[in-house]
Amino acid sequence: MPDDAPPALPQPPLAPPGPSETLLLHTSLLGDLRVPGSPAQAAELQALSARAAVYATRARGEGTRRAYRSAWSAFEAWCTSLGREPLAGDPETLAMYAVRCADRGLTVASLRVHLAAIQAAHRLAGVALDLRHPRLVMVLEGIARDKGTRPRQKAAAAGPNVLRLMLATRPSPATPLGARDRALLLIGFGAALRRSELAGLALGDVTPVPGRGLRVLVRRSKTDQRGAGQEVAVWANPREPDFCPLTALDAWLLFRRKGPDITGGASDGERPLFVGMSKAGRLTGQELSGKAVWRLVKGAAENAGIEGWERFSGHSLRAGLATAAGEAGADLAQVMRQTRHRSADVALGYLRPADLWRNNPTQGIWGASEDAD
Repeated sequence: MPDDAPPALPQPPLAPPGPSETLLLHTSLLGDLRVPGSPAQAAELQALSARAAVYATRARGEGTRRAYRSAWSAFEAWCTSLGREPLAGDPETLAMYAVRCADRGLTVASLRVHLAAIQAAHRLAGVALDLRHPRLVMVLEGIARDKGTRPRQKAAAAGPNVLRLMLATRPSPATPLGARDRALLLIGFGAALRRSELAGLALGDVTPVPGRGLRVLVRRSKTDQRGAGQEVAVWANPREPDFCPLTALDAWLLFRRKGPDITGGASDGERPLFVGMSKAGRLTGQELSGKAVWRLVKGAAENAGIEGWERFSGHSLRAGLATAAGEAGADLAQVMRQTRHRSADVALGYLRPADLWRNNPTQGIWGASEDAD
């Protein structure tokens, strides 16, 4: 090599192949993947490894990554116990695994998560896998018919009355913790945010609109993985300042704007809106995690003595807004605009229980009978 040659750039970590001619591909989405191959494929797999990190970070949320890692680990361990190659792209192996999962009580919904994780692993490793193989499709249809698709347990909806009880358990709004928690709960409810969306808000994403309320920008969401961004409006509630998202935001910003910046010199608008706090009540500047939002909602419900508080989660605020909107007479299109649902079937699941009774055909039937008498 000439003396003036530039130094080699460091490559993504890739373990050398073992005796069985496999390479170890490091990914953020599924951990380490043992990929069948030879040393000649090392350069290509190094490039795959670098792209895998981007794929895992931008194309999947935190909760999905955890579920995928768990599902892939289970599949990999099962294959190893039978002496089968996990990344062989073999539909027959996948069909056998599906039967094993069904026999062990895995729901159809959970099985679909396992299949998605296995498919993602094959894609990252560049190995073809046909999930539409006739044998695999027949097995999956048989499992679905035999077990049925049990509905998932839904998070308890934190409607306005429940939310008022939860807010009453928070510290005084004159304290940083109390101000933060109130703003977080009220904005999360009003904008129908998922916990990851709520935790990911930046200071510039929530804008006061005089005479109206707040405009909230959701930069990225479960249904907007590419980050096109969606805006929703949240009306203020001047008649009830203790239950007003605009008032709560103003109180929190008095503390937040004085807090530390650990984002490496990011502009004020790019700094996280909701941050953690030390035991002494000082702002850390560190963005809250989705799990912290989950703990806050569940803890507030428990402290308020709400029946069934165990079923409260970060999703309860979103479910509460959708349910309350339905009970207030909002139609499906209006609810979907606020919740940013793309599927009407999914959005209908939130309109509970009000839409069971609104415009129900039996009302006209029984009413007609009474008139006839």
